[in-house]
Amino acid sequence: MKVLLSTYSCFPCQTSEPGNAWRAIQEALREHEVWAVIADAHQYRELTEPWLKKNSPPNFHPVFFKLPAAFHWLSHRNSTNAIHYHLWQDYLRGCVRELHEKVKFDLVHHVTYGRYWSPSGLRELKVPFIWGPVGAAETPPRAFVRELPLRYRLTEAARDGARNFCENTSALRDTAQAATIAIGVTRETCAALKKLGVRRVEQMPQFALNETDLAQFAGLPPVPPGPLRAICVGRHVHWKGFYLAIRAFAQFAKNNTDAELWIINDGPFRRELEKTAARTGVSTRVKFFGTLPKYADVLEKLGQSHVLLHPALHEGFGNVCLEAMAAGRPVGCLDIGGPASQITPATGFAAPATNPAEAVAALAGFLEKIDRDRNLLAAMSAAARAHVQQNYTMRLVNERMRMLYAEAVAQHSSSGRPA
Repeated sequence: MKVLLSTYSCFPCQTSEPGNAWRAIQEALREHEVWAVIADAHQYRELTEPWLKKNSPPNFHPVFFKLPAAFHWLSHRNSTNAIHYHLWQDYLRGCVRELHEKVKFDLVHHVTYGRYWSPSGLRELKVPFIWGPVGAAETPPRAFVRELPLRYRLTEAARDGARNFCENTSALRDTAQAATIAIGVTRETCAALKKLGVRRVEQMPQFALNETDLAQFAGLPPVPPGPLRAICVGRHVHWKGFYLAIRAFAQFAKNNTDAELWIINDGPFRRELEKTAARTGVSTRVKFFGTLPKYADVLEKLGQSHVLLHPALHEGFGNVCLEAMAAGRPVGCLDIGGPASQITPATGFAAPATNPAEAVAALAGFLEKIDRDRNLLAAMSAAARAHVQQNYTMRLVNERMRMLYAEAVAQHSSSGRPA
């Protein structure tokens, strides 16, 4: 088929939204001729074109689309990037109409951003339309938001306000109506998509591991003996919930004087994390490693740890949780969003997202349980590896996506919609 992908955030890499888009392109190229519309912003073009010159995949047609010059400045600031993205999708409608007139696409697929409350520029083409995987329907209970510093409470309020506004726009409702199949990454997002009026909703991961990834994680050692080491990996932003991990560790550490919590990466919330460690009396036992030079260094730290803590307030998927399980490290998270959708009782623990005190106490109890019973920890480690290999491989995800492509075309044809 001739397939058009909307990949605002895209370049050849392995992580986050750009990597998700690139994997979608590579998979579609296995069977189809592919056009991918990529934002000519955020260095996406500069990072992609050199790779294309060296590799030049057959049947691939990148289309770098830029907003009018008056809007370019919006893409250079985190605070205005969401506005840039919404405008990009709005202007994209004209670009893809012209492309469709020339190419006559058989199917279109919106890949990034993976946010359900953002309208898609593909919504008017009247061809089979896959929307997603998308997420971002997760909302932390108010008790979690109330204890954040003021600036972050305002950030959460702005996020909720933007989402509520978009849910009531004709552009988003039109996207939902146009979608032949929408894919949600969490139970919360699937419910939101159904509420918007999408006729067919499937739940499916946004990210999975290929054979090289699996071999890399399988090469890490089993959980080591010795004092428990918990680890957090990710950008230091408030919604990752690392401050909750520190508080849970502090409760656990009262009776476990040799345990440590390692925190990898950096970000704007680091100072608050350091304050939390000091306030809870574990400054000397919470190790901030910052941004490590190489991904291999991150894997080394993961291989020296016992458990990943990732109590995110709203995480659409949480690739790091999948990677930790592939490495045989159980995951402790909140019972919200992507992390909770990935783990099972045999491979991790989802703390009740009722209020911070109860969640922190539950995570501390989980740490105490696996520290006291190392046979249980070993069993969870083995189960975590098996869970990923059985349910979160690129082979399985790609097979399912191929089926959804075929179903979308068949469903669109049977509905009698004009092409």
